[in-house]
Amino acid sequence: MKTSPPGTVDEYLATMPAPTRAKLEGIRQTIHEVAPETTEKIAYGIPTFVLHGNLVHFAGHENHIGFYPGASGVRA
Repeated sequence: MKTSPPGTVDEYLATMPAPTRAKLEGIRQTIHEVAPETTEKIAYGIPTFVLHGNLVHFAGHENHIGFYPGASGVRA
């Protein structure tokens, strides 16, 4: 049986093992601290922070965490 993809960042994080979730929560907190005006959404199936377009995405994987800045994040 296939499950639905997460619709929110909280739902996404809930699918992660505890150690990965803790690291992703730390990244999430840091993003909100340095760019408090961002909003969150799920895009491409992963957490995305939006500020005048997609600012940055992150994801938990089996053996690593991915951090994917968008064009505006790279410029900044």
